[in-house]
Amino acid sequence: MWFTDNTWLKPVLASAIAGILAGCASGPKVYDRATLAPAEQSLVSSKPEILQADFQNLFEEGRRNKVLNLMEIGVKAYRAGYREEAKNTLTQARLEIENVYADTDAARKARSIWYEEAEKDFKGEPYERAMVYLYLGLIYLEEGDYGNARASFLAGLLQDAFAEEEQNSTDFALLLYLAGWSAMQMGSDQLAREHFEELKLYRPDAPIPEADDNALLIVETGRSPRKLGDGVGHYQLVYRRGKNFQDVAAEVRNGEEWSALYPMEDIFYQASTRGGRAIDRIVEGQIQFKENTRAVGSTLSSISQDSMLAGFSSAAGGAVGAGYAAISLISVAAEGMSASANTRADIRYWAGLPDTIHLLPVTAADGDPVTVRFLDNTGQPVPGLADNTEFKFDGRGAGLAFATSRRPDSGGTQ
Repeated sequence: MWFTDNTWLKPVLASAIAGILAGCASGPKVYDRATLAPAEQSLVSSKPEILQADFQNLFEEGRRNKVLNLMEIGVKAYRAGYREEAKNTLTQARLEIENVYADTDAARKARSIWYEEAEKDFKGEPYERAMVYLYLGLIYLEEGDYGNARASFLAGLLQDAFAEEEQNSTDFALLLYLAGWSAMQMGSDQLAREHFEELKLYRPDAPIPEADDNALLIVETGRSPRKLGDGVGHYQLVYRRGKNFQDVAAEVRNGEEWSALYPMEDIFYQASTRGGRAIDRIVEGQIQFKENTRAVGSTLSSISQDSMLAGFSSAAGGAVGAGYAAISLISVAAEGMSASANTRADIRYWAGLPDTIHLLPVTAADGDPVTVRFLDNTGQPVPGLADNTEFKFDGRGAGLAFATSRRPDSGGTQ
């Protein structure tokens, strides 16, 4: 019969099967977007125009991306000056996170079954969850609610300590600094000293507030770390520094001169390490760390500002600075390409985050104007990129100013 000699068919079938398996392994799963009910559409329309598309995503994408969309709305609202909107959405994100990432038996039990990374409801990596608490803490500081501000920063440190099912030491220096600042404003000098002493373990050259420093300037630069699928079937997850930005440092106008801000936190470093240890991979919820490598140190405190700028020369292209040039590679597959694998790489990430956060404690008065310019890897101002803000005092004697190269209504949308 005509099909007796089927040797020609074998390579064709093999190729077809391989294609199908590869498609099953690496092809993104399509999720239906819900149609908004009239009440939901009305709510979206009532929001500030700059946030409407994000609220549309929140309702259309449903629970699977709820926390991610709340995060994106929260940071965008905060930068645009819609503080109540930011507080409400970030608080909702916090409550969702704490359902799973609290230090309780119930939460630990819930975490133990969250292995199908690409299928689960998004709750964020430790650095992303910590940043929710950071922005909430800044809002509490602006409100003069120092107790809740400090509690929020400490809760962020707890999230930073969670490494899937393992507990590891936290090294989120910015949260430590802000917890110390909050304690100072509370009049708890002993607590403040404890926080700043711990901070010195990670940032020995950090600008500790002086007695007459009554305000804090916080400045964001750059773009969020990225999570990308890699390897056969895209079952591996790689962290890479954000791309398409030039700003790696910041200066504030001080009369006729410019003063450098201290680079307190490298968000990419937080993404690609746990407790200062470089991540090699995650398998079924368990972190595995790199072996036979020296400890990863933070370039933010170990080298000078000029050297740091040179080290970040590749920021726009996605490479990383000295001390951790290799990207962190995370395997989230039990085996290689498999159409029935239980665990797939989840490449969703909080794209609204910055690359680095800088700060400076100062003496200021309510309403004092602030002009910030952003510098490239050669230490030169990035053309057309600046931010103007002012110090806002909380009525209890402390002030805060926030500037960013990512402000939605400025050139910071680069």
